[in-house]
Amino acid sequence: MNNRIIFLILFLLQSSVCFGELPVTIQGVQGGLNSAELQAHVHPFDTSTGTHSGLVTLTHPFVTFAPTLIPFLNPSFGNAMNQNVTFGGTPEVIFDGTDAGAWTSTAGLGTWNFADSGKVTITLALNLDSATWDDPTTTDMSTHTAITGKVDLDAYIPANNSMIVQFGLAGVALGNTVDLNDFINTGDFTEQSFVIPKEDLGIGELTVDEMTITMTRTGGARPTVKFDDFQIEETGSPVTFTLEPLQTQVFYISDIRIHFADNIASTLVNGTMPNLSYDDLMGITSPLTNGLVFSQVQDGVTVFSLSFNQLGDFLSAGFVIDNIISDGTNTFLTIIVRFKDPIVLDGQTDDFLSFTLNDDYSVFLQFTATASGSFEVTL
Repeated sequence: MNNRIIFLILFLLQSSVCFGELPVTIQGVQGGLNSAELQAHVHPFDTSTGTHSGLVTLTHPFVTFAPTLIPFLNPSFGNAMNQNVTFGGTPEVIFDGTDAGAWTSTAGLGTWNFADSGKVTITLALNLDSATWDDPTTTDMSTHTAITGKVDLDAYIPANNSMIVQFGLAGVALGNTVDLNDFINTGDFTEQSFVIPKEDLGIGELTVDEMTITMTRTGGARPTVKFDDFQIEETGSPVTFTLEPLQTQVFYISDIRIHFADNIASTLVNGTMPNLSYDDLMGITSPLTNGLVFSQVQDGVTVFSLSFNQLGDFLSAGFVIDNIISDGTNTFLTIIVRFKDPIVLDGQTDDFLSFTLNDDYSVFLQFTATASGSFEVTL
């Protein structure tokens, strides 16, 4: 072959490597997700000048997954959620519509009605409409446990609206704010109770004399909300059971199971289905007063929060009855919710799931919750 032709071929090959892109096809089972073929492109690259003149490669640790079953736990009670956390003592009444000794109600911005059939109503709220309740004396929070009340979302879009609660002393804000959305079921447009632990407000050992609610609105329809029965509880405290990975772990949660056992007979005579009512919860024969609150927190932000007061609430939220057995005296029930895409909990950002108890669950023989899924293993 003519030497000039050979030289030209070599020059063209060198040019394609030095100045262009050399496609490489890798075949085998380690190809793409849905294919046995993976294509790689070799770009020459010069690290000193930023121009292409050498090979750049990317590497990533090989990650596999280990299946796991994780219980929701509390530092004092372990996995036993059948605890009595009802409130008692003499509460400090902030507002109940009738008590002359309650705190003084004052509108800041917006249209507030403090005598709407014994309730407080904010109508067609704008962003930053607010109201304040002032204590004629002061309240020492070290001898109290939580703030409770009722809310009725007459017109409300949780994606656009929030209800910010904060306490203060002598006109100075104390602790931190909380969003009432994180303590209720924002899809429930009937009156519902809520409980805010004092620790969440950052006022555990402080003295307070005022409470403020500020409405926020980013767009859409203007919300209308009713409030009632604000008070600071003296005894009893919410109990939280959490599921959280270690700092070095990442959990992928595929389902959550809740297990109840109680001394009830659950089989209809000559029936083929469980004898369970939608409007109670096993041995608790009426809806819970304050509700069992299920939340996901990711990097310090509450992603969602749901409140369950009866069996029907669980089933409406996507839980299904997974297993039920009875010996004619005692009944064991498991309900489960499965996620199409896993809930990811990253220990590095302190992510967690939680169930918060606000009522008396001691009637149950057993009450536990578990999650199944997998956690990352880096090889």
